[in-house]
Amino acid sequence: MTVKIEPITLEQCLDLRQHVLWPDRPRESLRLAEDNDDTARHFGLFVQDKLISCVSLFMTYDDCWVIRKFATLEEYQSRGYGTQLLQQTLAIVDQAGIKKVSLDSRRTAIRFYQKSGFQICSEPFIKDGVEFVKMQRYTDLSLQ
Repeated sequence: MTVKIEPITLEQCLDLRQHVLWPDRPRESLRLAEDNDDTARHFGLFVQDKLISCVSLFMTYDDCWVIRKFATLEEYQSRGYGTQLLQQTLAIVDQAGIKKVSLDSRRTAIRFYQKSGFQICSEPFIKDGVEFVKMQRYTDLSLQ
């Protein structure tokens, strides 16, 4: 099976975000203000030319990158595809010399992110009826 990871458009990302993360909401409600920033980067994982997973990266003012709206089609979850996309994304961040990556993880995805070196750094909180925690990953351990 051919698997490739490459930059994708915001429009491709929006379709997958809506389908996986918030299927009961209009597609446009998943557009983030940061999506149009010059620092916004969107990546997709394709299996046999079908987009099955996407992630968005945003640079913050303090040289931290934030992962937002990571989505993998349900029928492809727990098969390693999301891990491949996350690892490739983190490699890009590391190559850019970024020392810290943060994200808001749904409670159900905490272990997934912990396997890639993320640590919980907040108490659980509710956003739009879903429980999340803030997580961070440092490439420079002296920053922890």
